[in-house]
Amino acid sequence: MKSWMTALVLIFVVSSASHAFDFFGMFGNETAKEEETSESTVPDEEKVSTLDEDTPVVQTDVAGGKTLTGTRTFRPPDYSSQDKALGYSADAFATPKGMERQLAFWIDIYSKYTTDQGLIHDTENLDIVYAEVDFKDIVNDESLSARQKEKKKQKLVNDKKKEIVEILHKLDKVDSPEGLSEYEKKIWSFYQGDNESHKFREAAHKSRIRFQLGQKDRMQAAIFFSGRYLEDMEKIFREAGLPIELTRLVFVESSFNVLARSKVGASGLWQIMRYTARPYRMINDAVDQRNHPMSATRLASRLMRDNYNMLKAWPLAMTGYNHGPTGVRKMTEKYKTRDLAELIQNVRSRRSFGFASRNFYACFLAVLEVERNATKYFPKVAWSQPLDLEEIKLPVSVKYKDLLTWFDGNDEKAEVFNPHLSRQARRGSISIPAKTLIAIPKDRYNQALITLARGEFKYAANMGPEIKAPEEAKGPEIKPAEPVK
Repeated sequence: MKSWMTALVLIFVVSSASHAFDFFGMFGNETAKEEETSESTVPDEEKVSTLDEDTPVVQTDVAGGKTLTGTRTFRPPDYSSQDKALGYSADAFATPKGMERQLAFWIDIYSKYTTDQGLIHDTENLDIVYAEVDFKDIVNDESLSARQKEKKKQKLVNDKKKEIVEILHKLDKVDSPEGLSEYEKKIWSFYQGDNESHKFREAAHKSRIRFQLGQKDRMQAAIFFSGRYLEDMEKIFREAGLPIELTRLVFVESSFNVLARSKVGASGLWQIMRYTARPYRMINDAVDQRNHPMSATRLASRLMRDNYNMLKAWPLAMTGYNHGPTGVRKMTEKYKTRDLAELIQNVRSRRSFGFASRNFYACFLAVLEVERNATKYFPKVAWSQPLDLEEIKLPVSVKYKDLLTWFDGNDEKAEVFNPHLSRQARRGSISIPAKTLIAIPKDRYNQALITLARGEFKYAANMGPEIKAPEEAKGPEIKPAEPVK
């Protein structure tokens, strides 16, 4: 009995991080970007992004197990008392002059059009919207399978884009709008102020005509899930001396989908690339701290501070989160300006940006606006209750199937509580290493402590080669910003 009690005390000591956080608190296409650190050898060019292509005509719901928690009243953001935050001022996140049209476009995407709707638009001038596309009839057709609906949606978009291209080629061959249909006259009017001789031909290029799916319902879902994390994220950014508005970048990166994984390898709420996390030793075969909400937030705060110290302005620093800060710095030096709007509108410098980087900051400003006025845009907006959890630092390695006993076999719940566990670990191919922080339901906390104290999982320590738990990302060292030269 004495040895058992001693072991239990040891477990409590080992699990000193069990109260590390309680989760008190869209762009929903999991943007992939270039994130760069001083150790990174990745080129400065922007990485492939779904923003550079048409968005999919179908998007899955924001993951995270909505039924795992109840709802609570939405809390509008409070950005007061930040006078000492790095680079902060009353207009730190004001809309740069010249970006107003971009901002209006993205506000509509996040607040007006749902994922059953979309816009076909010009990539160079977002105020040129050729057509609104409505998928509701297809969605409501019960005779169609999910795959058939997707194919019909894609055909509808493709046919509409083909029609627009044909009209643009027709307009390229006429000298006036006389005799044109009303729709053709509308497209003609878009370019009245453009004196380029081949403006219609250039506008017809495939890189210029893009489909953007609406995000209104995803944004509302993202606001719900943000209730699990935002309050803790704000605390981390405040302690790091950074503006808490930056935490809203997660709406753009992942729609607060805790299980977000992009096709180019960006992962987690902050969509951090593997090579960005590598210098911080956050990843092994069993655990990926990029997917741990607060570990990733601490790393994101460090990256944001580094970006600001390099670029000296938040619009540039945030664009650097997507495009790579060194690439942005080179452009500010080459074109002798730190005005983001000027860089993305200049005929020469804008070519260095892809569509994603040109619109990244405008998307951020749009989600700030939409979340700030969420009760206006979403009459039934609500926040999720925080996940009711405690954290234990494992004293021995554990099999995932044994961890599931603390979740009554509910794999979805276990994954949402522990998104940092790898697919290999969840499949049982490898064990979860000792010293890994594991989140468990609060009502199973004592049971877990007793199970571990009794040594019921000791056998797991002998499973294959030893795997060390990755280090949790530390917050940035607080240093004053370098003076602007």
